[in-house]
Amino acid sequence: MPKKTPQADESAEPRYEELIDQLETIVDRIESGEIGLEQSIKGYEEGIELIKRARAILDRAQQRIVELNADELDADS
Repeated sequence: MPKKTPQADESAEPRYEELIDQLETIVDRIESGEIGLEQSIKGYEEGIELIKRARAILDRAQQRIVELNADELDADS
């Protein structure tokens, strides 16, 4: 099985901004009342998944910043 490159992994995962745009669309549809209860619940479930994915992206970014700061502190020592 071929090894995935970082670029392939990044392109498979939507960007943080795209996830937020999708979440905002769901929220707008639910708040507008244009969809029924069942669709609202489904949208809510989709929104929860989008939030989890967005948080994972933020967690990775935060970890990267911590690593960069640690590297910088090590270089200064």
